Amino acid sequence: MRKVRHLFFAAFAVSVVAVPALAQQAGSSGYPAPCPASQVSKSDVDRAHTVFLSGKGFLDESNYDKAISYFKDAYSIDCSVHAILPIIATAYERKGDKQSAVGALQEYLKRVPNAPDHEVIERRIKNLQDQIAQEKATAAAVPTASTPPVASTAAPTATATTPAPTATAEPTSTATAAPTTEGGHSVAPWIVVGVGGAAVVAGVVLFAVGAGDVSTAEQKCPDHHNCNDVNAQNTGNTGRTLETAGVVAGAVGVAAVAGGLLWHFLETPGAPSTTGATVTPVVAPGYAGVGLGGRF
Repeated sequence: MRKVRHLFFAAFAVSVVAVPALAQQAGSSGYPAPCPASQVSKSDVDRAHTVFLSGKGFLDESNYDKAISYFKDAYSIDCSVHAILPIIATAYERKGDKQSAVGALQEYLKRVPNAPDHEVIERRIKNLQDQIAQEKATAAAVPTASTPPVASTAAPTATATTPAPTATAEPTSTATAAPTTEGGHSVAPWIVVGVGGAAVVAGVVLFAVGAGDVSTAEQKCPDHHNCNDVNAQNTGNTGRTLETAGVVAGAVGVAAVAGGLLWHFLETPGAPSTTGATVTPVVAPGYAGVGLGGRF
């Protein structure tokens, strides 16, 4: 019985010494102690991978605290996967905790000194440390507000002053500018020109239609005097009428265009136009022209 009691106290003493040492080893960096992959079971590897995927989902959702917690849990389950430390550093960096990100990266270099991405990690650490130093310098440089000059509150000494003569402003002559009338040509000549152009076009169309009808009638009835085809006669007569109307309309249109241009160039610029004339094209079978009306 006494031997069993001695063995119990010896085991207790060993545990008292060993447990704080292990706790210090795991807690000095905040990460579990590294272990070889041979000591991790297949079930632990699968479970750690599942927990890691959950943390990655939280990282993608910008829930950085949960992502870091899940990554650390995955690393505790499988303490041989040291490549999770740079991922933890990324989560810390996105969170804004650059100091913890530097700690995770430095711990990765300690545990994997011959890592293939050693130079990349060192550059990340250097950049983060530069950012931390710059942020500290910015926070320390507090601009000192310049004190504005204090206005003197002393009452001014009353001195007898001779009132200066009041200067009377002489009235300035204001020249009244005579209203200027804007000069320019009136629009009426161009209206006449436009109507004349329309009449010319109408005359050309009428003449072309009439010429077509005359040509058709001549094909059906070459002999103008002994023609028994009444339709051909009517078509020929109508065609000649349209030809005449087209010639008249074209002539009137040309005259209107010429008259409008002449009116425009002979009109005195600046003279107010008091004409209320209206120009209306008139085109009818046998007649084409323009109608003028209004007041003068």
